[in-house]
Amino acid sequence: MEEQLLYILAANMTFATFGSRFIQRSALMAPLRRSAEQHVPLLHKLISCPHCLCFWLSLAGSALLSNTLLIAGCALLLGWRGGYHLNRLIDNLTEGAHAPPKAARQCRACSAPYERSFLERQGYYFCSYRCWFDYLKNQRRGERPVFDANGNFTRQEVYPVSIKTINPTQAKELLDSDQAYVYIDVRSMPEYETAHPAGALNIPIMHKESMGMVPNNDFVSVVEKHFARDAKLLLGCQMGGRSQRAAEALAAAGFTDLSNVMGGFGGARDQSGNVVEKGWAELGLPVEEGTGDGTDYPSLVRG
Repeated sequence: MEEQLLYILAANMTFATFGSRFIQRSALMAPLRRSAEQHVPLLHKLISCPHCLCFWLSLAGSALLSNTLLIAGCALLLGWRGGYHLNRLIDNLTEGAHAPPKAARQCRACSAPYERSFLERQGYYFCSYRCWFDYLKNQRRGERPVFDANGNFTRQEVYPVSIKTINPTQAKELLDSDQAYVYIDVRSMPEYETAHPAGALNIPIMHKESMGMVPNNDFVSVVEKHFARDAKLLLGCQMGGRSQRAAEALAAAGFTDLSNVMGGFGGARDQSGNVVEKGWAELGLPVEEGTGDGTDYPSLVRG
């Protein structure tokens, strides 16, 4: 009985540990991660959170392996917490194996010599929150790419208040009241050509290919080509997810006046399909079809 219990506990912790690593890091799971990010926000949050993922994997494993509620509870707890901490241990061992001693490191922002009180952020050390915030404000895309090697969006660490959230009606009011505002449609070129907000420029954050959506690694550079970092940019997509990622990437690149148009062109909906925020088209705001003079992506790339 004791041997069986130990086997169940060890098997469930192993399942939670390596199952979560496979889902979060494997190239085979990259299409699932991208699809969840674009279409199922709740699933994307579950996959992205190591606590949540270990819990649900441990729950599934304990249900399959255990024959009593007591054993299931023990297996769930050990698999959940043990899997999470074992993953952290593996990460520390693999990522820190070739790292220089902490004493040899210095503040990433001001080069002050390392002290025990330093903050560790993004793999770097900072002597104070002021230096960390200065680094976030001034960091460029070359240091933190928009997409990783597997095509997954790299979450950008930016000031929480650096990106405003507005709805399509507010976006239209800003465009009408101040000619300095520009609407950038970050949807794919086919989506833009079908229909888009009148006057919007098209700079896709993702391209639509035969195998699905693929990253546009030139997104930030094309925006930088046409706009100063204090430009007033309104970023919209189909619902609001891709445009939020685009805004984060631009904020990390130093753009300072960014608004994510929640609801985008087609409207935002919850998991049940209920409308959370009406889109540009649903509100009857001005729409154009096809490509305008110099507003389509190929023209912006050339120009």
